[in-house]
Amino acid sequence: MSIREENKKLLVQHFENGSKRHCTEKLGVELEHIVVDRQTRESISYYGDRGIGALLERLSGQFPFRYEPEGSLLGIYNDDYSISLEPAGQLEVSINPREDISLIYRIYRMFLEQITPILEEWGYEMLTLGYHPVSKAENMALIPKKRYEYMDRYFMETGCCGKNMMRGTAATQVSIDYDNEQDFILKIRSAYMLMPLFKLLTDNTPVMDGEAYEGHLARTYIWDNVDPDRTGIIPGLFDEDFGFEKYAQFLMDMPVIFVENQGTPLYTGDKKTGEIWGENLFTREDIEHILSMNFQDVRLKHYLEIRYADSMPINCVLGYAALLKGVFYQKDFLEELAKKLDADEAAIRKAQKNLMQYGFDGEVYGYPADKLLKYVIEGAKNQLCESEQLLLMPLEKLTEQKKTLAGEYYE
Repeated sequence: MSIREENKKLLVQHFENGSKRHCTEKLGVELEHIVVDRQTRESISYYGDRGIGALLERLSGQFPFRYEPEGSLLGIYNDDYSISLEPAGQLEVSINPREDISLIYRIYRMFLEQITPILEEWGYEMLTLGYHPVSKAENMALIPKKRYEYMDRYFMETGCCGKNMMRGTAATQVSIDYDNEQDFILKIRSAYMLMPLFKLLTDNTPVMDGEAYEGHLARTYIWDNVDPDRTGIIPGLFDEDFGFEKYAQFLMDMPVIFVENQGTPLYTGDKKTGEIWGENLFTREDIEHILSMNFQDVRLKHYLEIRYADSMPINCVLGYAALLKGVFYQKDFLEELAKKLDADEAAIRKAQKNLMQYGFDGEVYGYPADKLLKYVIEGAKNQLCESEQLLLMPLEKLTEQKKTLAGEYYE
């Protein structure tokens, strides 16, 4: 067996090891925040006496662990959650997987109690929007991390929105577990089939580079113009032989942009994974790096990461988490839903394009968007306990009024 095949086998083994037989209904939630000056709404950079770096340093005394790659403080964490930074200083809170959504909320409240006094003292505010409301991407500095310097350099050649994605966007990401390979296939296909609907439901980007965004799903427009080699839909998703091995093959053929060379990042440009490692077997760290450089709307690690939602207010984040729990952790309903939608890659792209133009008045797989979304929400609600059902109310209201969060922002 060649080294390339052995490396592909190591990727498959990594995915198999991520399977959680009879898994509980755990959700990992990541919410990115845009930190701005309360008066001007301009971006706060990493640098300076009252930059994001200084903010992390002030907070660090309340956390047992620090993340300091390349000599700069870029993250702090404890056993419940971590605070880390996206490319232009967007502040991400990552809450470790929990089954109880009310516990996720309590952990988030703990974060707010720790950071709010400093924000108020410094005259700052945290926004949960899909894109910065005032500052332009070209005026925002990257944090001191070679990873982002190399990504910024690479994306200049692959699309027109790399700088916008890195500097302006903020997201909500939810991770779910899979039982085995077949469960993974069902969940990733379903996540993509539901993607146009859920992108509309979580559309919270009213402004892009200081100007009102005409249309819907700005996040989709941005990501579609970053790098086709690592964004969008996994190729061959609906092929009969799709599974862990085909996913691993995609990663072997993906350019990873840079690698860690004895602790020092080394730019590799458009060289593909298989070519870069050549005659060297992957380490666990290598695999984790490769997976981290794949930015598709649904990403496989030791779990499935659903990445296509904008940053939202916490009540909508909790409702979104409950919706995903009600859909993806009830196999009978998920199978019923997948059969009803019965979409392929072309149909998903068509539905997405339709919603980008028409919003809630658009169509998804031949169904009116609002009616299909109501069907999905109602089906999820039937799988949830009463307290979790109540969390769906903000999303039900948006659907009933055929209004996006971005639309509410202007009102």
